[in-house]
Amino acid sequence: MSTCKFCQAQITWSEENGRNRPHNLDGTLHQCKKPTPSDPVRTTEDLNKERQAYNAKVANAGFIQPGEPVAMVPTQSSARYSEEQLTLMRAKVAPNCTQTEFELLMYIANKYQLDPLIRQIWAIKYEGKPALIFAGRDGFLEIAHRSGHFDGMKSECVYDEKGALVSAWCECWRNDMTHSFRSSVLLSEYTTGMNLWKTKPSVMLIKCAESVCLRKAFSVSGLYSPEEIGDPQ
Repeated sequence: MSTCKFCQAQITWSEENGRNRPHNLDGTLHQCKKPTPSDPVRTTEDLNKERQAYNAKVANAGFIQPGEPVAMVPTQSSARYSEEQLTLMRAKVAPNCTQTEFELLMYIANKYQLDPLIRQIWAIKYEGKPALIFAGRDGFLEIAHRSGHFDGMKSECVYDEKGALVSAWCECWRNDMTHSFRSSVLLSEYTTGMNLWKTKPSVMLIKCAESVCLRKAFSVSGLYSPEEIGDPQ
């Protein structure tokens, strides 16, 4: 018997589905939510000042004409970028994208608090097609860890009797839910047979399985990993 460090309740530990998990004294799964620090309260005046400062920064960077409305307003937790960083970002993680596509990239980055400068999220523009916005598997892990509810993940490849790669699966746990999330992906549905898919197919397929599972577990929409999409051209 031990004490929960968050709510001070008396709990016991026992194995469930191959994992050691906390249980209440009545045998039910203990689901104490970890405390999170509250955000300081901002007034309408604070929000307006932030909006004006951000719009001026983007306009001065040359992305829009002065006075043209900007669709995105950063939240308190989003990163603040200098003019030089915005210019670098546009060149390195959204080359050839239109202003609208770049704004969409920044909106999604802001929504999920991903940093384009360290390539947690980026956009690729294909000729004659709308830009595609990607997040790597590590970007999805960043979202999971920041939630405070990520409780582990397990993934493996599956091979046939001849040792050939067939599929991969991933299982992800949250500490505020009683059931895990699981995904399974087939090599035949994802491989392009080129580049890393040719030399490291198991690594690529595991990334697909983990990305799919993390999106399910943490309600991520509008983002995919490049391993899942392949080459749209």
